[in-house]
Order: sequence, then structure tokens, then C-alpha cells
Amino acid sequence: MIDNLRRALGRAVTDPNLDLYCLIATALLFTVLGGFGVSDVKTLSSAVLALLALLALSQIRSRNQLTALTARGPENAVELHADFPDAYHLRRARARDFLFIGTAGTRTVQTMRHDLRRILTAGGSVRFLLIDPTDDRLVREASLNQVTPVDADRIRGRVQATLDELTHLRDTTGGTLEIRVSAFVPNIGFNGIDIGARDGAILVQHYEHRPEAEPTPILHLHRRDGHWYDHYVAEALRIWDDGLPWPSSRPAPTPAPAFTDEHGPELDAQLASARRLLVTGVARNTFVHTRYSALERLLTSGCEIRFLLLDPASPAVETAAARYYANRSAESLRQRILHTLRLLEELRENTRGPLSVRLTDHPLAISLLAPDPAPEGPPAPALHLEYYSYRAPSQPKFSLPPASPWTPHFLTEAEALWTTATPV
Repeated sequence: MIDNLRRALGRAVTDPNLDLYCLIATALLFTVLGGFGVSDVKTLSSAVLALLALLALSQIRSRNQLTALTARGPENAVELHADFPDAYHLRRARARDFLFIGTAGTRTVQTMRHDLRRILTAGGSVRFLLIDPTDDRLVREASLNQVTPVDADRIRGRVQATLDELTHLRDTTGGTLEIRVSAFVPNIGFNGIDIGARDGAILVQHYEHRPEAEPTPILHLHRRDGHWYDHYVAEALRIWDDGLPWPSSRPAPTPAPAFTDEHGPELDAQLASARRLLVTGVARNTFVHTRYSALERLLTSGCEIRFLLLDPASPAVETAAARYYANRSAESLRQRILHTLRLLEELRENTRGPLSVRLTDHPLAISLLAPDPAPEGPPAPALHLEYYSYRAPSQPKFSLPPASPWTPHFLTEAEALWTTATPV
């Protein structure tokens, strides 16, 4: 019984509405006393003033609680910023661990040079993740997230400059500085400060497509912010885990070839300095006609030139005419091959240069121009190819860089055809 009374008394004393209960009880008591004439007017006046004072105290308490709720805002509310808040810069200046995830990181490295060196020399750790500057697709995509119009080459230069700066900083301080590159453009930039500590903070910047000013919104979160702090820290760490160490051990992505109507100035520039040249094709009449003088100069200078053409006496001529040319008969194609052979014979006689010609009975599907196709020595220039499409009025042309995995494939095929062909 006594314990129950104690518990009831304890609940009453700690009840947040105790002041209101006392106010009601006192008002009822003096109302009854006044009604029965037990209490005089003087006593009632004093009691009323006391009740008003108690009511004022209750109002003050309620207003303070309301102000605190308003300042705190709704549960899980996060303040949005239009720029980097001053509190972020103050917190960054005493960081012990720093994580950056973004596109190029140029501004961060420039403004944090002193802080980064301080962190590394004090035994802290720094982690930077940027986009892979060797991936053309990523660089072009990242150029669309800039405040001012910037072409892809400038973005690539910024990323590479940041990587060089970080590498130099790591080498000169000997600190724990990890560098990674991403295979995708992050949608959000992260600046994590001591994210594993009790006083950790993270700045989150949402990137925009072609922003007119600083990309927004910007969030500055602390560990006390609870759910959203944990949410963004977890995302930043997932992106970091998927990054590749820099310098990357993977081969640089090869750009897809672009098809054109004609091989451009790049081919002429390579022909001007070539020491060897392999040419394959069905007739190659147009090539020899348009670059006759260039071929003459090459042979005079000692350039070794090899031509592989379709044998005009083989059934492959009928096959090629039926497959590859919309408005050309087999006889017309045969005459073009014979005309090319006469021009090549004329070149050899006029220059006395190292010109070799062979004929194949294989209906070629792709023609090839390979300046300096040597298995040894420095890397060869780009490989220029022409695809013989089915009965089309023109043939699409494209070029492959030496680093392309398909360049050895086409060169090997051309050499195999040359080996089995018949010398003229």
C-alpha cells in the first residue's frame, strides 16, 4: 500500500502538467471557500494573484518548449545551403581524416593544400576519388556538369592536373594518401571529415546538368544528424569501394571508330613519312589515281610498298561485283583492276622503287591501308580500313588506333592474304 502511494506520488511530482493540476485544485478550493463565506475578500484577492503568477509561469514554460521545437524543426529535417557553409571550412581546418569524391577536385586540392599536408604529416589519412581521365565517355559526360561551358579536353586536363598534384603530395610527405578513379560520373560530390569519429561531418553537393551557378543543394551533416548522416556516409563509402587505384592497371578504353566517306588529312600526313606501306583492296583504282604523285615520291625515297588486289582472271571478280557494287558489272570491275595494275607497273618502271604487287582469288570484305606495318620497332600509325557493304553506292571508311585490340587482327589477316597471294 505504502509502495503504491510512493509510486503515485512520484508520478505526480514528475508529471509535466503538475503546475496546471495545482492551479486547478487551488482555484476550485478558493471558489468553494469563497462561496461558503469561509474566506474573506482580502484572502481571495491574494489567492487570485498567486494563481495568476502560477499561470504566467506555466505560459513561460510552454513558450520555451514551443520555441525549442520550432528551432529543432521536424524529425530528420536537414538544412539546405546554396553555398559551402562557414562551419564546413572551420571543421575542415582541424580534420584528421579526409575523403573526397567528385569529378576533378581542382578547387578542393587548391584550397586544401595546407590542410592536406598537415593531415598527412600528422599521421592522418587522405582519400581522393575522381573520374578516370582516360575514359572519353566519362570526360564528355562530366563536362555537362560545369558552371561555365568547358570542353572535354579541359576537364581531362583538370583531372590529370589534380592527380599529378596528389601524387606529388603523397611522394613528398610520405603520408597515407590513396587515389582512386571512378568508372562513372558521380551524381553527388562528397567531402567527408573524420567520418568514422564521434564528431564526424560530411558535406554533400548534388551536381546539376549545366548549372547556372554553384550546383545545389548543399548539405552539411554531422553525426548527431542521425539517419541522413549515416545514409550519405554509406553511399560515399560504396562509391569509394568501387573505385580503381590510380595509376590504373586496366587498359585505356578504346574509342569507337567513326565512319566517314573518305580518309582525311591524317592518312596523307602518315603517307608523307611512311617507310613501308601495305595496301589491300578489290581494285584500288581511285586510291592510285588520287595519290599517284604521293606514291611516286614514296617509291623514289625508298619506301617499300605492297599492293594486294583481286585477281582479274579469278571468279572472285564476279562475286565481288555481285556483292559490293550496286551499278558495276563484273567486266567493268575487271577493267578497273587491270587499269590499276598498269598504273602500278608504270610507277615501278619510272621510280625503280621497291614496289610489289600480288593477286588473290579471295573476295575481300574489307580493304586496308597500313603505313609502316612492322611487327618490331615503334608503334605503327593508325590503320585505315574500308568496309565493302552489300551493293551500296559508296563504302564506309574508318580508322583504328594502334592501341585498338582489333588492329592486330586486321593486320594479321592482311599478312595472311599477302602470303597466299600470287606475285605479279
